[in-house]
Amino acid sequence: MTTRSYTQKDFLHSYEFPLRPVQDFTLNGTPASHAPEHPQEWGQEKDGFDYWKDFEQHFGSKSSQRFGETAHRSIDTALSPDNKLLAISSASPEGILIYDVVTKELRQTLEGCGTLGFWPRAAKHNVEAGGRAATDAVGGNPAYILISNFSTGEPRPQPYAGLIVWELDSNGRLFVEEESINPPAIATKAIEAIMPELESEHEWTRAFVNASALHADFVKALEKTSADHRRRNNSVIQNAQIPSFVQNPFSYDGKLVLYVTNNQTTQHGMRDPDNLPHVVVYNVDAGREVHRFRGHTDMVAWAGFSPDGRYVASVSWDGTLRMYSTETGELEWATADAVGQSWSGAFSPDSTHIVWSSRSGREIKAHQVSNGRVVSTFPETVNHWCRHFSWHPTNQQIVLCADKTVYVWQPFGGPGGLVVQHMVIDGGDCFPRMASIQNVFWMDDGRLLTMRISDRTTLVYDTRTNAKEVFKRPRGVDAADVRSGFYELPKEEGGKSSYLSVDGDGKVRYWDRCVAPTPDVQSEGESPVEALILENRSKQPKEAPKNGKFGAVMRKISEQIRDMDGQDPATTSDQEREAWVQKGTGIWTAE
Repeated sequence: MTTRSYTQKDFLHSYEFPLRPVQDFTLNGTPASHAPEHPQEWGQEKDGFDYWKDFEQHFGSKSSQRFGETAHRSIDTALSPDNKLLAISSASPEGILIYDVVTKELRQTLEGCGTLGFWPRAAKHNVEAGGRAATDAVGGNPAYILISNFSTGEPRPQPYAGLIVWELDSNGRLFVEEESINPPAIATKAIEAIMPELESEHEWTRAFVNASALHADFVKALEKTSADHRRRNNSVIQNAQIPSFVQNPFSYDGKLVLYVTNNQTTQHGMRDPDNLPHVVVYNVDAGREVHRFRGHTDMVAWAGFSPDGRYVASVSWDGTLRMYSTETGELEWATADAVGQSWSGAFSPDSTHIVWSSRSGREIKAHQVSNGRVVSTFPETVNHWCRHFSWHPTNQQIVLCADKTVYVWQPFGGPGGLVVQHMVIDGGDCFPRMASIQNVFWMDDGRLLTMRISDRTTLVYDTRTNAKEVFKRPRGVDAADVRSGFYELPKEEGGKSSYLSVDGDGKVRYWDRCVAPTPDVQSEGESPVEALILENRSKQPKEAPKNGKFGAVMRKISEQIRDMDGQDPATTSDQEREAWVQKGTGIWTAE
């Protein structure tokens, strides 16, 4: 008996997100319920616009020809730090659209693609950070900076030539814009100019030229050269790309940006050290490379700055996590090869801890940033890769997803920490592997937990009211995959809040928020999630000490966990790092 193979298009045609999960979120023992007026489907939004029409209009016939297989396409998005501009990119066709969030006006088209990242200093509205202004009214400086890839024009495995920095004014338009040319018309003129010589000297006929690819090749060459000419005023970084699972490549103060070079896998053959993946730290204001971190032997899947800017960490398919100092450029520590691909990581908000996934994404550990000491290992069995983490901005929790499951994990207080929430969606009978939770993250200062489903549905869980808002893709609707396409917008007049979603059917949608937002001034007392953590923690049996007292005393998340014998592990780490420096070429390996 043969087993039918389903495509992504089959999945989207037949699958409908189930409203009843296998296991739901709970609060004080009560399962979550839907918020008023939920679930809602695409088409029930309060407002929106069609961005695919703009791709078709502004990027020509290439856009129309390549939008057919929607289910297999990928869209990337970014919202400016002040929530005023929305950027949407597509790699095939290559293009970026910049919209005004309030007016929904298309402000600019850019010849870029891939992962997008807005310069974080735009939200600060001052001219002191690095000499750049948050408004172009001061000193002729750009109001916004956007980073993206630009294409080689060639198919995979190397579709991106590098990174490009776009400078935008306060209206979201290019600070300096070059006038475009008309490649087809110029190609026709060029051929007409050389046609007499081709006919008289080389016996080319007009019929032969018209039937050939000469005109198309001329157009392609002119388009590429014209794009290069327009980019001459932009900062361009060749042979560079942003790793797949990086949310924003900028440091938190906006002074630095990171990228990787030579980031192709070595699973089909090892390369020379100079041609292996390198993690590069680049100074945006100075326009120069600051550090180049070497050591990984396979593709870098994730890299990021610590919130305090002191460290850069990287996770690679070579099975390791490496921690570097941005101050000295030195390797601080590295894990041993965990065997199997490692996928992603995330720093805690106070920069003291880091979580990452190894062993093909199935083993999850939390480490101290200062010395690499393992704080805890996720206690649940993960049957599929875990590639997305999000630390709660104020509590000591991590939300993560793997396959059909979302966990909220408190990694402190024992060798396995504590799982405080556990939600499982129903994958259906026909699509046991295609239905999954693709991303999870916090919104509204950690009150809202947001899930993006592989069928393009979004679920928002309110941890205070135990209510779920569901924004469903209707069954049978074809939709592309959209990265980072759901945002919380600032409160409107009257205190109303709303969401913005960039959906794979080519629409940007605005939704009313059906639960009251968090007040600007927090009331005193524990939130329901904090109460749930304390309740579960009190029920958790204490671990028997293995070798003296286990270091589970946590005064604050920013305080270091003490070693089992009471010794400060940071002191030990300094000694070990000093020994590593003396060896010269050796690598200190975290336990």
